[in-house]
Amino acid sequence: MKKKILPLAVGAAAAVSMSASAQMYIENSGMGEILLFPFYSAENGNATNISIVNTTAHGKAVKVRFIEGENSQEVLDFNVYMSPKDHFSMAVSATADGGGQVVTNDNTCTVPQFSPGVPEPFRGTLFAGDKKTTPAAAAFDNTSITRSAVGYVEVIEMGQLVGGATSALQWHKATDGSATTGANAMLAAITHDAAGVPADCTLPVKAWSTAAGGTDGKWKEEAKSALGKGRAYMSKDWLGGGLYGYAGVVNAADATAFGEDAIAIESAVKATTTQGGWSLHYEPGDTNPDFEDSNLATTSRVEYNGSFTTYSFPAAPVSAVSSLFQTDEIVNDYVTDSTIAALTDWVVTFPTKTFYVNVTGARADAPFFDLWDGKNACEYGAISITDREESNPAPPPGAAPDFSPAPETDDPKVDDLPLCKEVTVVQFGEESAVKTNDLAVGVNARLDNADGWASISFDPADLQTATKALADSTRLITDAGGQTLRGLPATGFAVQTYTNNSVNGSGNVANYAMSNEHKMVVVGS
Repeated sequence: MKKKILPLAVGAAAAVSMSASAQMYIENSGMGEILLFPFYSAENGNATNISIVNTTAHGKAVKVRFIEGENSQEVLDFNVYMSPKDHFSMAVSATADGGGQVVTNDNTCTVPQFSPGVPEPFRGTLFAGDKKTTPAAAAFDNTSITRSAVGYVEVIEMGQLVGGATSALQWHKATDGSATTGANAMLAAITHDAAGVPADCTLPVKAWSTAAGGTDGKWKEEAKSALGKGRAYMSKDWLGGGLYGYAGVVNAADATAFGEDAIAIESAVKATTTQGGWSLHYEPGDTNPDFEDSNLATTSRVEYNGSFTTYSFPAAPVSAVSSLFQTDEIVNDYVTDSTIAALTDWVVTFPTKTFYVNVTGARADAPFFDLWDGKNACEYGAISITDREESNPAPPPGAAPDFSPAPETDDPKVDDLPLCKEVTVVQFGEESAVKTNDLAVGVNARLDNADGWASISFDPADLQTATKALADSTRLITDAGGQTLRGLPATGFAVQTYTNNSVNGSGNVANYAMSNEHKMVVVGS
């Protein structure tokens, strides 16, 4: 086994060697074909502002999917049609009944089409069955729309729209599907003018609609046919990549905010796809594309020990995605110093967990173990907490230095931590820094010191006896060639908040917040 701590994102040097290989990888530059935002929140006064940017000279069809944090059930999705160099922004806030909703004042074309400034509430359709009444001892109702207030966001590039006179920019006509060059009516319709307004956002809506007389728009017609997707107006060749995103969680009442960059996956689509620039262009209202789509690459490139290793998962693209996030151990800081009212939360997101725990059988698919029961699917990590003095208590006031070797001190405190949701917030303080409720698991009682660093190990060998039986004996992702990656597919970041209670000249108390990515230990063979 090889072991190394490295930042969440993978080195940018991979971009040069893998751009045409269709071996998916995490792009350190933050630009790619798939973006993953590990966290959104509309809970307890939070709002989340999200931005997506198309840096390329092509138009793009993009799927935006909001996913609740308990079991990764989709609560809302829509198609976005971005013009070249476009920027799309939106905000998630709370509904009156405590659920989530999204609103935008952006001019970028979407299908369904948003009314500027009018929120669209999230929906609990896909978790409506998470209610259990028998046996009475296990009764629960996990169907409240408040479940949609916290989760994460997937952004998946579905295809490209091009226009021009060169053969490299050929696209599919709307009438007979043949290749053409020159003006592309759809690209022209979604492109912003000098005032920043697209020419005609009704055109993509009409292409996906059925008219009053029963005539389908071109994309709707194609989606009903053997094509299964909209091909008209789309590029003949896949020209993906160049998307980046960022988000900020703002709490106006507390005057705090923290940010997160979206994690970017590049070369996610098969290089050998015969469908070109429309290979993932599904109808709005279709939950596709997802990480099981047959057009996604089934090989991945993962960096550890200073080099890249290729993993192959024939016919299992979700395993390729999981391998990019496969983590043996998470490492980060915590601060809970009461003199500055410090709080720390770790957001731990399992972006592919739903594909492994929502299955039939006695156990979940590896590397996960526990099946989703409508309320939980618990995995365990061994949490080790170390203070800033290497777990050594500070000498009492007035004490003189001791001779070396000094007396032994206790080892860093180690315990097992339940991580039962798709998004779990590990709460180090007595309150939550990100202001979450149901997704939080507290560790404050385990702290011997206010500040320090900690790690969460997913290696079953590190678990206590009681929880070893609740984890797979190896917790491995294994590719077709027998190569392995140990742990669980995880991502996320830490959030720290502080309060300066020294009132300034204007009578204000200063609040601060910051976030920093988890450091990951990757173990492979």
